[in-house]
Amino acid sequence: MTPTLFFWKTPSSTVCGKQAKFDIPWVRLGYVDFAYELETPNPLGMSSGNYLGALTYTVGPNADFDFGDVMLPNSSSLTLNFNLDVRHTLKVEIPPGGEQVQLVPVGGWQSWLQAGRRPVSLLRDQIFNISASSRFKMFIGCGPGINGECALEDPEVNRRVELFVFVSLPNGITDLSGQPVRRLRLKSGGGNAQYFKPGFYVDRAPGTLHFEVPPHSMANMLRPGEGRGGRYSGVVVVYWDSDI
Repeated sequence: MTPTLFFWKTPSSTVCGKQAKFDIPWVRLGYVDFAYELETPNPLGMSSGNYLGALTYTVGPNADFDFGDVMLPNSSSLTLNFNLDVRHTLKVEIPPGGEQVQLVPVGGWQSWLQAGRRPVSLLRDQIFNISASSRFKMFIGCGPGINGECALEDPEVNRRVELFVFVSLPNGITDLSGQPVRRLRLKSGGGNAQYFKPGFYVDRAPGTLHFEVPPHSMANMLRPGEGRGGRYSGVVVVYWDSDI
């Protein structure tokens, strides 16, 4: 008996049949190997979890795997069990010191200190690095707040001014409609969350948080002739949440 190895490629949508060119008086298959390609949904669009499934083929004459009428298998069925583990990444890195944000006017404080010209607004951008492979949402928490917005407070005079927070995300992460995320307003509370999705795996790409005291709050924050500058502070908690 001469051992022989052979193989062929089977199309996915049609029957693949091979006809022997001559009679083989006696043959025994010691083993049968096969390979397959599993087509799945885009893993980036799948939720994290363990996906289980099974596919059963029949073996024997006129079955899925048919080796001829005289080659009878020991078992008439073959079951493939699948266990797919999908684990997504959502990681945000803030540079050292990035948790302390100091807002300043464009061009600094000189116009106010020297000429009493009130700044149009107070601004600060804070860079962060994000890695993401699945959808996530963002929202903020505030302390203190005012009119449903985050706020900065001068506790000595019990005065608060609104603080707006915006986010810009790197290329590859869009909103759910597929639009780039550029200075998108974040609101307080999980009910006001903004949702995002990566088009591909994003690895440590830079995004930006934009903090701003808007122009309409500056008149209440800085009042010429008061004789004091005041010190405003507040807390903003930014949530990146993959459990949506």
